[in-house]
Amino acid sequence: MISFTLSLEDVRSAPPEVRRWFEHELTGALAAQNRYEHDPSHVHGPALAACMPEEAAQLFEMIKGNFLLSQVFFELARDLPNSHAAAPLHPLSVADVLRHTRLGDSNQLAECLTAINQAFQAIRNDPGAMLFGFDRSGHVFIHQATHDSIRQLWEQLVANHAPMANDSKVSDFTPPHLGPSEDIAQHP
Repeated sequence: MISFTLSLEDVRSAPPEVRRWFEHELTGALAAQNRYEHDPSHVHGPALAACMPEEAAQLFEMIKGNFLLSQVFFELARDLPNSHAAAPLHPLSVADVLRHTRLGDSNQLAECLTAINQAFQAIRNDPGAMLFGFDRSGHVFIHQATHDSIRQLWEQLVANHAPMANDSKVSDFTPPHLGPSEDIAQHP
């Protein structure tokens, strides 16, 4: 066995692919150490609300003008491999959400989740309605019905905005033929 000691500065100065590999290895090692089904008793916060499809559509209408909120909202519909949670919860890795949305830090993510939750509370007219719960292992949890509702909305939006093969704008498109640049063409 070989071990390494890396400072935080070593990790920060490493190339992005090395940081991703390191994060993957560290996450895998920690997951192997903590192999257990997520227990709802480990989730911090009150019982999570189940956002229905109509509410998800209303929620998106309220936040769609904000790119970051929309990005985080649809990240909640992502399916994760090997996500084991006690029904009816759907876990999402905070690190994955940060990486997929390209948010700078967890404070920005917390602000986005807070804004999304406040919009949901306005829809429900219930200041106690909570969409999100968290555990100590770096997961955010949503109700499975919330995940399914947002996923359904995402699929509807994609289907409604997908270009049709018989659409004249798409079928008449011919990419231009580009040759080598003059600099390359002048060299033998």
